[in-house]
Amino acid sequence: MMNDSIPLNIRQRMQVAIKNGNKAEQQRLWHEYSGQQGFSNEWVMAARLGEPGYTEEQAHMVACLFGRC
Repeated sequence: MMNDSIPLNIRQRMQVAIKNGNKAEQQRLWHEYSGQQGFSNEWVMAARLGEPGYTEEQAHMVACLFGRC
């Protein structure tokens, strides 16, 4: 299950992309989400792929590690 901090429209499209096995669309959606958050795509992908959802506090801590807080 995806983290509720991800906007609903992106979450829904991501779920469809995952169900269909569309890796290109998954990557495009993560890029869109990371851009909205102002984070580099690399750390968002590394933090999210294959991992459980993160709390806002955990995401903030990671953002601070990368100088984005």
